[in-house]
Amino acid sequence: IFATKTFFSLNQSRFSISHNPSIFLLFNLTLGDFISSLYLLTLAIGDSVYTNYYQQLYGSHPNHSTIRNDWVISPTCTLARILSQIALLISILLTFMVALDRFILVVFPRSRHKITMKRARIITTVCWLLALILAIPVGLLSLQGAMTQSSVRFNILGQFCNIDSSTSAFVLVVAYLDLFLGFGLHVTSMILYIIIYRKLKRSKQKFRTISSNRTEKRVSIILAAVVLTNVSTYLPITLFTILGQVIPGYDADDTELFPSIVLLLYVNAVVNPILLISLSAKITSPRSQIGPSTDSTTSKGRLNMTQ
Repeated sequence: IFATKTFFSLNQSRFSISHNPSIFLLFNLTLGDFISSLYLLTLAIGDSVYTNYYQQLYGSHPNHSTIRNDWVISPTCTLARILSQIALLISILLTFMVALDRFILVVFPRSRHKITMKRARIITTVCWLLALILAIPVGLLSLQGAMTQSSVRFNILGQFCNIDSSTSAFVLVVAYLDLFLGFGLHVTSMILYIIIYRKLKRSKQKFRTISSNRTEKRVSIILAAVVLTNVSTYLPITLFTILGQVIPGYDADDTELFPSIVLLLYVNAVVNPILLISLSAKITSPRSQIGPSTDSTTSKGRLNMTQ
């Protein structure tokens, strides 16, 4: 929420959301983190409400074999499934696009393939539509699986209102798409930021002032930290999934760490807004203002000021 408000305030500066493609992409990424927060908030509220519900219905020490898990088939849980899927896809796709935007601006400042405002709007529209197109049927199919299969209703993914790959082939494909596309694009983004940093480190006459060079490096480091949090959250569950495929009889769901690993995917909803607030404070600080570049393609308030 704080990150969203921060980016709205950028409309008062030359780094306007409606005129700056870089800020526009970051703003949409922040909205994705906000949806992750809504998902986690939904789980927290659902846990509190349904704990009291089960205690009233079954008592304080129930026989778990007789409990009907109404939570996983509730409309609230279905909404949480959809929110979780949207949040993951938006985070995966827009984190990569932000990294690609930075890469082109810094490494190829004169390229014709810069992400313009028009392209940024098209990219974000496609990302949100793709997330909705995949999230809604996945949420409904997971609900159908929870209603028809008792095993799905009591596994850890069901309790977290996450997608369960055992319910249908479509959900299985989307689950692996989330996992491997996410890890692959986040690692690629990290590589792009390493190239960016090396480019900035070698630059001497590319910046108008020493302060602009320092600011550009700090911006890139903050954005790279966003990617690093995503890589860190995807690495554990990717390893667990690979182990489940190569080790006969191994089931990640049975491990004590698996619930924490699943929720770790959404930890960027907490970390990333803090990093992005730092970024917005840096680029709007009077001490960090960067003078206009002689390059006409980067003199309209873009974060990059290389020539």
